[in-house]
Order: sequence, then structure tokens, then C-alpha cells
Amino acid sequence: MKPGRLLIVPLSAALGGLLSASCRTAVPFGAARRAELAGDIIAGWSDTSRLVAADMIERYGPPDALAPDGLGWKDKARWKKIVVRDRTDLRVLERGPAGVLEQTAAFRMPAQRRAELAAFGRDVRVSGDGSTLTARSDEEALNYLALNLAVAIGRGDIDAAGARSSYKRAVDLSKAGKSSALMRELLFPPIP
Repeated sequence: MKPGRLLIVPLSAALGGLLSASCRTAVPFGAARRAELAGDIIAGWSDTSRLVAADMIERYGPPDALAPDGLGWKDKARWKKIVVRDRTDLRVLERGPAGVLEQTAAFRMPAQRRAELAAFGRDVRVSGDGSTLTARSDEEALNYLALNLAVAIGRGDIDAAGARSSYKRAVDLSKAGKSSALMRELLFPPIP
């Protein structure tokens, strides 16, 4: 690869190499160049994807992984991983109408609570080893909400039906211009 040229690879390959725990820096560009390249990439994206990506860049800086179909960040604030995908990417569309923003946080989900989490839905999934939770939507606030409720399920504080009810109530409050702490930040303690 010539210096200064973007390596075009599928997002899964870029993120697999860059956002794995044992990775080395795969993007040979400084922050300013990554920001410039990210702007070029998202310019042709769908409106939702472009706006979400721009918001994540503003909040967390230039992405650590760049690909034509998505951007990725590693270890930003409380997030282990952040991924924004272009909704027009056919592989994303084939998986259904889920959002373009995936955010992963550390939480040890007890094995006996995973079925209850699955019943909650809301595009929250637990990693195979149970050490992280990932939420997917079009808004960071909805990911905060889903993950906070998923953790409440994991702790046994609430069941899936109660979590779905709390989710709907918080979203309705948000639409009415009121806020919920569940939608502002991750309310559970960080896990190293």
C-alpha cells in the first residue's frame, strides 16, 4: 500500500483486526487524517448513518477503524467498542431494520439470566463468554437505555416484561421532551 492511501477492506475485517483485544494499530494515519478520511467515507452514506457517524466523531474523536461500509472506535469513555455502519450497505439491510449504531460495554452477564435478556429483545446481545453487552439502535441514548435495562435483568432487579415496559416508558418520556437518567449514561459501575 502506498503511504497515505486508505486500505479498503470490509468493515468486519477492519474491525476484526483493529478492535480485537490483541490488535496492533491497523490504521497508519494520525488523528487528523483519520478524521478527514472518515468525512470522505460518510459523505456518501444514508442520512441517518451520516448523522450518527458525525455525532460519534464529535463525541469520541476520529475513528480507529475506517472502511467504506463503517467506522469503528475502541475503548472510548465507557464503551469497549463503537461501530457505525451505513444503512445502505446490503449486508446490514439483510439483517433487518436494526439501527446503525452498535455500542459495547463491559458487564458480566450471569449465564442463568441470558434467557431473560433474550426475551427482553431491543437488539441487545451478550458476548459468547458473557463479558460484554452490545446494543444496536440509531441513537446513543437508546443504547444507554437498552444496556442499563439489560444490566438490571442481569442483576435480577427486573424481568424481561418489566424491562420492556420501562423501555417504552422512557422512550415516551423522551418524545414528550422529558429525560430519564437511563438514557443519559451507563448507570452500572465499570468493569475492568
